[in-house]
Amino acid sequence: MRSFRLTISLLVIGLLLGFFGGRGLVASVLPPKYIYADDCDWTKLKGGQRVMAELDFVLEPFEETTEDGGKSVSCLYTVPDLREGSDGLIYMTHFMGVQVGSKDYAAYDKLVDDSWAWWDMEYDQLGERGTISFDGYLRKMKTNEKQFLEEYLEDAGYKEDEIAEMITPYVMVQNQKPIANILMFLGGVAALIGGVVSAIFSFIKK
Repeated sequence: MRSFRLTISLLVIGLLLGFFGGRGLVASVLPPKYIYADDCDWTKLKGGQRVMAELDFVLEPFEETTEDGGKSVSCLYTVPDLREGSDGLIYMTHFMGVQVGSKDYAAYDKLVDDSWAWWDMEYDQLGERGTISFDGYLRKMKTNEKQFLEEYLEDAGYKEDEIAEMITPYVMVQNQKPIANILMFLGGVAALIGGVVSAIFSFIKK
């Protein structure tokens, strides 16, 4: 029984490490989509797609993850797509999230303040007070994350039918450094090999 549990554990760990490490490696070599490019249609973005941006306009978090003790470990900040309308005015046309670890809260909170200051016309050039470089990939929003974003937009005054069309149901996740993805992938392969070897020995003993 103990060897069976060990085999299953190694196989599961190997699959998880291999999947996440492999996904990170693939995302790091795929050609990126610049989300602020004129030809980037947010309604056509896909999960797993590599995206890049100089984030210059970010709004408050709509979801927070905490440890058992209540310490905040990450937040999903709101990223709008700004587009110029036919009337020459700037509109927030779509929204998605960006996953931010607690060590980066200060930088993103400053960007939120700068974003609203620009929106209120306190200065002219968007991003002149600083931007945040992003290189990562898109993951599908979880059901509760999408609900939190819907509530955030409702509180901002948007109507239900507007929100349904404005949400791009993805979260931007920062890529790990390539070495981290490589080690994770190799660790997954090693765990899978260990699981297979363990299964073979268990079969031979029987």
